[in-house]
Amino acid sequence: MDYTKELSNIRNKMHCDIVQEATVRIMVSNNTTDGVISLENPIEVGGYVVQSVCCESGLLISTEDRVVRYQDLTVEHLSVLHQSFVVGKKYTFISNKQFV
Repeated sequence: MDYTKELSNIRNKMHCDIVQEATVRIMVSNNTTDGVISLENPIEVGGYVVQSVCCESGLLISTEDRVVRYQDLTVEHLSVLHQSFVVGKKYTFISNKQFV
């Protein structure tokens, strides 16, 4: 078994799960993807404090409103995000309509 390939598969799976949680599962439960899922407790990962995930694009958003690239995160950071967003569902959906 190629360790690098296996690690890449794990990263891809966690990334995919986070994006699916933010897009598909939010659409099914809320009938919209116009908003963000916001963590109950922001998580510091890779020098960023991740607060939310955009439900239209699946992009990670920091507390400074910067986009955090998944490829900039380690497997350990992705696993922390995966645990919070996908496994623990420790987030709240916030519709963009609330900001209008």
